Amino acid sequence: MHLLRAASRFVLLALGLSWLTAAVLLTGGHPGMALGGRMATAAGLVLAVLLAAWRSRPLALGVLTVLCGGVLAWTHTVQPSLTRDWAPDLVRAPRAEEQGTRVTFHDVRDFRYRSTTDWDAAWYDATYDTKDLVRAWYIVEPFSGFEGAAHTMVSFEFTQDRFLAFSVEIRRERGETYSVLGGLFRQYELIYVVGDERDLVQLRSNHRRDDVYLYPVRATPERTTAFFLDMVRRMNALRERPEFYHSLTSNCTTNLVRHLEKVSATNVPYDQRTLLPAYSDELAFALGLLDTDVGLAETRERHRINARALEAQGRDDFSLRIRGRGPAAPLSATGGP
Repeated sequence: MHLLRAASRFVLLALGLSWLTAAVLLTGGHPGMALGGRMATAAGLVLAVLLAAWRSRPLALGVLTVLCGGVLAWTHTVQPSLTRDWAPDLVRAPRAEEQGTRVTFHDVRDFRYRSTTDWDAAWYDATYDTKDLVRAWYIVEPFSGFEGAAHTMVSFEFTQDRFLAFSVEIRRERGETYSVLGGLFRQYELIYVVGDERDLVQLRSNHRRDDVYLYPVRATPERTTAFFLDMVRRMNALRERPEFYHSLTSNCTTNLVRHLEKVSATNVPYDQRTLLPAYSDELAFALGLLDTDVGLAETRERHRINARALEAQGRDDFSLRIRGRGPAAPLSATGGP
């Protein structure tokens, strides 16, 4: 029992010191941030705990608890911002205006990519009528080389072959890159990017060369409309009251889950299929949210769109072709629905 208590205290000290160090070094970090002062602060806090541990483990745990509480309070003084030196592809935050059933979007992103780092920037304004909503599509982009990691998006289909995609992302600053650890410590603001599928989907399937799955969602028109409008309103709210992204609690998938639970009776379990969104299609399948009449493996095979996306690269009817509706888009084992 004595050894078990000693081991438990050691584990708590190790975990606490790891969190304390990461919080001091990473909270509110940004490109070009001077780390000298933070490193000195973290080293001083760790030294204080170790000196206390020299006297007794219980004393060290007490000191660590007080220091962690103080650092936690400090982290909440770091506030999200609307005015930073944003990365060029995220410099504009979209907004929308509702007039009855019509929604007018400003700054819909429509970049034309030659590579992931070379593009022609473009944005446009467009008006959509919720009476014209046909269905929603759920998009999953598993990340190559990272088991379980993925990006998820939603696209909305309207009559007259119009599509509009939503991507919940970090709003990177210029020169900033994403890290899961940084996403735990208030480093990134949250943004709802609204874009043309030739941008948001083609970037991932054709230039990043990640697998992309495009699933039709099974939902009533009323719930599809409610989901769409709830996303629009949250997108607008973030322009007024910015929030931080969080790798576990406020990421691309958890935000979509909240919209779904808000507008439907679906209770989505918070398990590994939410934490590891590459498996979120498995969860959506289990909940009956995907419009399919076959098993999960065949559903995935049917709705992987990479082959069709490559054939449709740069075409104005990209969205139709990746769904197998455009001309010269033969059905194949690796094509879309």
